[in-house]
Amino acid sequence: MQRLVVLPTSRTGWALMIAFVAVVVAGIWPAIGLVNRAVLFLGLPLLVVWSYVLIFACFAVMLIANRVIEWREGEDD
Repeated sequence: MQRLVVLPTSRTGWALMIAFVAVVVAGIWPAIGLVNRAVLFLGLPLLVVWSYVLIFACFAVMLIANRVIEWREGEDD
């Protein structure tokens, strides 16, 4: 029987998983409630800036994860 959830096997894998979960948690309601104020940052509402930060953070975590996977696959050759 196949497992539904595959857990990381290395410290790097665990760190990346924790980083990705942290980005997801930062994008749900309790965290959004902290930045949902009538404050402007560089002319943009704080909530919009927070959304951009989350998008770029998610991009960065996935980019690092892809680089780690490519590096580990190159080790096997």
